[in-house]
Formats: sequence, structure tokens, C-alpha cells
Amino acid sequence: MRLVRRVLGVLAATLLAVGAVVVVPPAQAQGSGVTLQLLEQSPWSSAYRRSTLNIDLLATNAGSDLLDGLRVQVSFGPHIQSRGDYASVLASGPVDIVASESKPVRGDLPPGGNRTMSIAIDLAAVAAIDQSDSQTYPALVQLLAGDTVLASLTTSVIYLARRPLAPMLATTWLQLPAPIAFGADGALVDTGFQAAIAPGGGLRAPLDALADATVGPHPHGPFDLVIDPLLVTQARDLADGYRTTDGTEVTSDQVPARQAGAFVRQLSTVVSNQVGVETVADPYASPLLPAMLASGLATELAAERVAGATVVSSLGAAPAGDVARPSDGQLSDEALAWLAGVGTTVVLADADTVDRTATQGYSAPAPTVPVTTPVGGLTMVLPDPDTQALFERSDLLGDPVRAAQIVLGELAVIWKEAPVPSLPTIRGLAIAPPPTLPTAMWSPLIERLSEAPFLTPVTARQLVADVSPDNPNAEGPLTTPSLAAFDPAYAGEIDRLGRDVEAFGSMLGPESDQATDLRRRLFIATAAPYVTDPASGQPWLTSVGEATRRAFDAVMPTVSSEFTFTSREGTIPVVMGDPGATPLRVTVELQSSQFAFPDGDSQSVLVERPGQIVTFRVVANASGQNPILVWVRAPNGQAITDPPITVVVRTTTVNHIALLVTLGAGLGLLALYSRRWFRRRKNPA
Repeated sequence: MRLVRRVLGVLAATLLAVGAVVVVPPAQAQGSGVTLQLLEQSPWSSAYRRSTLNIDLLATNAGSDLLDGLRVQVSFGPHIQSRGDYASVLASGPVDIVASESKPVRGDLPPGGNRTMSIAIDLAAVAAIDQSDSQTYPALVQLLAGDTVLASLTTSVIYLARRPLAPMLATTWLQLPAPIAFGADGALVDTGFQAAIAPGGGLRAPLDALADATVGPHPHGPFDLVIDPLLVTQARDLADGYRTTDGTEVTSDQVPARQAGAFVRQLSTVVSNQVGVETVADPYASPLLPAMLASGLATELAAERVAGATVVSSLGAAPAGDVARPSDGQLSDEALAWLAGVGTTVVLADADTVDRTATQGYSAPAPTVPVTTPVGGLTMVLPDPDTQALFERSDLLGDPVRAAQIVLGELAVIWKEAPVPSLPTIRGLAIAPPPTLPTAMWSPLIERLSEAPFLTPVTARQLVADVSPDNPNAEGPLTTPSLAAFDPAYAGEIDRLGRDVEAFGSMLGPESDQATDLRRRLFIATAAPYVTDPASGQPWLTSVGEATRRAFDAVMPTVSSEFTFTSREGTIPVVMGDPGATPLRVTVELQSSQFAFPDGDSQSVLVERPGQIVTFRVVANASGQNPILVWVRAPNGQAITDPPITVVVRTTTVNHIALLVTLGAGLGLLALYSRRWFRRRKNPA
């Protein structure tokens, strides 16, 4: 292939030498101190609609010399034939130049200054641009002073000779993660969170770009949006007013709080558009699935999944319950089985989650790979690896518009390179921009992905339904199954506190949100950072433990350790504790095999005030000293008093039944003795 490219390059140069002037690359300046940034570029040009290529640049002169006699030059290389060629062109620029266009720049560029400049090129008038076949071309953009190159950059130019007849399906998912912005004491510890959800912030920028694409007057899409529910609750906490670690109180009418409220409203607007956006709710606090399952926290994980869907639904969304995005992309065979068991059919995975060798054909790697688990099947959706690699190139990300155009060029090359299959097979790919992209890149990137004529945006579920892999029967094994697990003691405390929170929740009325807050605190303790750093998560566990213990102590009864009954029946009073401002419902239960309880051995009690008395009527089955156990249970059945309180009851009254038996026996003996006495009187010795 490289030999072919060289031959084509020589042929192109020969043709240019015969029919036109050979383009001679200008000299390169050494250390000019000038940089170029791409401000705007036509995402594509077309013969059937608009053939003009517009490029706007920002030139910055960090040197000490005044620069004049400037011009902008755009030089085109031969069209790119494969994605391998595309990677090499990005690394070194076009080797051969088949056409060039330039435009003088009026004015100069002073030292320490910057200025914008632009150039427009009608690609329909450039002989080297193919007018019969759509292609992608490398373009070298240079700023020159005379014949000296002051700065340059390489971008991709897409020219569509005709309207695409077979666009490629493309699913794009965006993630809105959440830092742990608040501490266990309720104070804001991550001040960067305020900036992230403010206009232009790292979390607001992708949301605004998505809104522009899907909610505007000419909506496009759809996209998949993966939301960490912790993001929603923390943004609402900011909007309600909050306290910082230094004690500063920020009220709801101050700028940071108002910006947080605007973020929540924008998020609600976006996810309510269920035609343009398919919402995916993470489990609350986005725990690592393998770590939760390996640590015996499947019950907690199930609760976090339900809580996450509930929070995201409160925005007006309808989360796709059968689509999941594992936190940090970490998976294990156990995690896949768990996902299938809870009804997941589509897993949004990383590009390298599975080995796609078996599904690698001439075209791009298959975007979907089927997986069979012991409890059911599911399908992984995997992003294109070469496209994902572009998102990691720091040399590109420093120029956001150029980076977005380079990504679109990659997709255009894939579309052009992959042959159109026979129906019902359809071409498709997946793109997953990381949430760490520069904020200025989101708008041009989403605009290009949503509007490109050679791409048809679809949801992940639709991609799975419509795209067949090259080898649909081949299953790729996990390349690196996650071995993550919590510290056993830490996991054991999470499990214990989870049961305590459930008990506390059952003690509260349905209108109370105290249990919800404690559950969320416990969920945060399972977040990914605490897998390797449990000490940092301990304050969350401590805060939950202290709250549940206070509630349990509040209903702990006071009972005399000894009672003395002077008759068979008596009453045992149980004095309840002080519930404070929150009434708590419990069940008080007495247990003993030596006593009967005519009115029942348990009572449901709403403890509303301190010193509330609960009485039990008891009947002794036997005299003497016998124990009674006093239990207090939450309405869900969990014991609050463990071990139970032991009460000793002494009965001093005579047992009537035993007395009758004794009297009967005595009378019998007396009758027998009397009979013998009378016989002796009649028959003296």
C-alpha cells in the first residue's frame, strides 16, 4: 500500500509538471514564535450544495519581531485511501502536494499580539479535487511571511461529490460523571464542582452542545447520555444553598447557586427530549460493578441501581433500563452475569474491553459483540479504537476545532473505506468522547457528529438491532477482567450499615427523607475512589453509623430488671426513650414460656414523646422466679435491642391448681387412714 501511495504521488507530481506549475514547499522558519489555531472550518463541502471551504485562523506572535507581508496558504495532498494512511498523514502532514491556494493578509502581526485571518476556497474549481467521487483530503494550512513559513497545522478536508446514498449508522454516547463534591459533614469540599456546572464548565459544555444539537429549531440526534445520579443531587444541593469547609454560607440567591439551578434545568430540558436523547442512569455514585460483586455487596448494588433510576427519572427522563455503562468501563464475568440478570441487553463498553480479532474484517472492527452469560445474553457496543485514540492526543486537543475536524475526517475515511454490505447487514460504528475533553471542543464535535451527511445518528439500542458484526457467532473474551474488590472489613461495615439504614427507614413515616439521605451517604461510600482508599470513605460510614445508632438509642426502652407479682396476673410497663423531633415506629415484643400474654405479646408503637409507656398484661403459669425477654424491633423485623432485655418476674401467690391437687390427695389419704382406724376398733387384737 505504501508503494502504491508513492507511485500515485509520483504520478500526480508528473501530471502537475506537465499541466501545471509544480508546487514547491516554502522554507520553514526556525523558532518564529508564531502559533496557529483553527477557529472555524467548514466541516465538509459538497458539489451538490456548497463547494466553498472556509477556514478561520487565530495567529499569535509570541516572538519579538514585527511580522508583515503575511499570507495564508492551504496545500492539499492526495485523497486519503485508508485509515492507516490517515494516521500517517496526521503524524507528518501530506507528503505530496497536489494543489495550493493562498490569500494575502492585510496588516501586520506585532510582537506579543494576535489576530484572526481567513481564507475561502471553492473546491469545485480545484482540479486536484475529485469531482466525481467523495473523498477526504489532508490540508496543510500555513502562515507565511514572503516565502518563509511562520506556523502551520494539518487538518482534514471532506468533499462530497454527491449526496451520500448509504450513510453509516453512528451511535455516540456522552457521559456526565460526578466528583464527590460534598464531604460527609455536608460541606462543599470540591470548589471546582461549582465551576464545572457553570456556563463554559467541564460538565456544562457537553450538556449545552447536546442541547444545541437536539433541542434547537433544527434538532438532530439521537445521542445516548449517561448520567451519574450523584451529579443531579449535588447540583440540587448547590442550588438550595450550601456551606463551604471554611464555614462560608452560600445562599440560594447567590451566583453559584443560581448557576447550579440553571444547570439542573438545562439537564432536565435535554433528557426530557426523548426523541433526541436516550438517557442511561448509572447506579447511584457509579460504583465499580466488579468490586461490589466480589465484595458480597450485590444487595447494595441493586439498591443503588434503583436509586439511580429514581433520581434521573425525577428530571423528567425515562431512563433506558436495558442499557448500562459500567463505571470506568470495568467489567468481569460476574459483572456481565449480574447485568444480564437485572435485564440489561446493551452494555456500553470501552474500545478495548474485548478482543475483537474474531470480528475484524476488511472494514472497521465490529461495533457490536454478543456475549452469553449463565443467566442470559447481552450485546456489547464498542467504540472505534482509532477514533477513540484521537481523543487522547494532547497535540490535537490543544486546538479544539481542529481536533473535532480530525475526528470527523477519521469517520469519513472509515465510511469511504468500508464497503456497503448487502441488506439486511448495515454498516455502523460507535463513538464515546471522554468527559475530559476540552470544553471548547464539545460544540464543534457534536455539531459535526449530528449533521454529517455520511452518518446517521442512532441510539445504542438501535445500533445493536440494525448492525450485524462480520462474524455474529464469535464472542470476544474480556481482555482484562477487573479484579477490583473492597477491603473485607470495609465491605462488611457497608453491609451491616445497609441493614441498619433499612431498619431506620422502616421506623420513619413515608414523608421523611432522613432515610433517603442516609442511603445516599452509604452509596457514596461505595464509590470507585474508595476501592483503593477505604480510609477516605470511612467518614461516610461513620456518619451513617452515628445517625442510625442515635435513632436506635432513642427508642431503647427502660424496664425494671425485677418484678414481684402477689397474684397470678400482673402488668409490666415498658418506658420508651426520647425520639426527639422525629416520631419513630417500632414493635415491642415480650417472650417467655412461663407466662401467658392475654392481650398479645407484641405491640406496634409510634414513639412520639419521651417517657412514653407501653404496658403488657401477663399471667404466670407457675410460681417462682422466671425470665421474660423484651425485644424492640423495627417494622421490617430487624431487632433494635440485640441481645434482648431480660426481666425477672417473681410470683409469690399459691398456684390454685396445685393447691386443689394437693388438697385432693390429702383428703384421699385422710379417708384411707380413717377406714383403717375404724377396722381396728371393730376387731381388737
